[in-house]
Amino acid sequence: MTAGIAILLAGGMTNQISMAQSLLVPPAGPIVSPSVDPVARAMAAKALAEADALSITKTTIVGTDIAGTPAVANASGTVGDSPMQVNGTDPDNTGYLGFRYGADPAGVANYWVKTRGTKMNDYAAVQQGDRIVADYWQAGTGGQTGHAGGIMVLVDNAAFTAGEVAGRWALFTGTGIHSSQVSQQYPKRFGSLNAIVANSYQQVIFPGGATGATPKPSANFGGWVVIGAGAASPGFGPLKFTSAGAALLSVPEGGAFEVDAAAKPYFTMADGVRRSVVLADTAAPTVQVLAGAGPDASATIDASGMSGMVTLVTGRGASAGSIFAITYAHPYASASYPVVSAANPAAVALVKTAYLSARADGFTLNLSSGISPGTYVVTFQAPGR
Repeated sequence: MTAGIAILLAGGMTNQISMAQSLLVPPAGPIVSPSVDPVARAMAAKALAEADALSITKTTIVGTDIAGTPAVANASGTVGDSPMQVNGTDPDNTGYLGFRYGADPAGVANYWVKTRGTKMNDYAAVQQGDRIVADYWQAGTGGQTGHAGGIMVLVDNAAFTAGEVAGRWALFTGTGIHSSQVSQQYPKRFGSLNAIVANSYQQVIFPGGATGATPKPSANFGGWVVIGAGAASPGFGPLKFTSAGAALLSVPEGGAFEVDAAAKPYFTMADGVRRSVVLADTAAPTVQVLAGAGPDASATIDASGMSGMVTLVTGRGASAGSIFAITYAHPYASASYPVVSAANPAAVALVKTAYLSARADGFTLNLSSGISPGTYVVTFQAPGR
């Protein structure tokens, strides 16, 4: 049996503990409370408050909260009040490069500023063709790096209004070959060519080719365009015109492809004459036998779009009047102008006595006198507008 001792507790109760346990009992003495560091307590309280906050607490971005560094909670402004600036009047290499952040309803915004100022914070006017910013993307090729692409923003027009400047945006891609292109607007770059250039008119050029043209500032664009497959979502396509509010050019221009508010397409040739584009309809029209063909007549049609062939078989009782009607799958906007021709010997007599009643959605063949029983084959063409 393990040896033990009896300890008298308050109220006359005793408790039995083992000798081994009694060795762990600290010596008798006053209980000392641990001291509390007020700084640590404050830091812990702040950490708990931030952890429970509904939004992330914004912290200082640059330096401390001192004059000239507005990067404190919820603030916005120029970081460092012009951290990078190269003074001079060069169109590309010098000027003011400012990085700006914003904390406002528009979201965080970055600003790169180009000026021809010769001193700090001098906003001297830029000129047409000045390069504002270039972002080059490169990739390792083994012993060095090669151009994979990049973007560039330029001044597109010398006319400035209330501080607003017409701008141009360019995307260039790597070619995989050693090539260069030199101009004021597009400085020397090796292994890259312009892929997309958008000007201040919001016109876009896809230069393409190994010797893509360099469009001049403040100029209308033109170029070859290769368009891929459309998206799977409704409202998208390989090439889509917005017809709502669309209007044709007041003066036709050679090479222009346009649509009007009805989405009807037009193309203007070099002679300056705008011509509507004829779109072939492949949906089949239908035929209906009418009373003039007789009570036991029948008709079949072999057609596509606005042209085809009708075979009419008549019996007794064919008389003057309407003998069959054609209805287009897709009617014209205003009118159609059908022409009917005989396609077998019997139909020659029918065509001689026939006349047409044309509509925007089809036409009716009428006879001025009766015809003999037989099989009549006619063809038709029906252009319209």
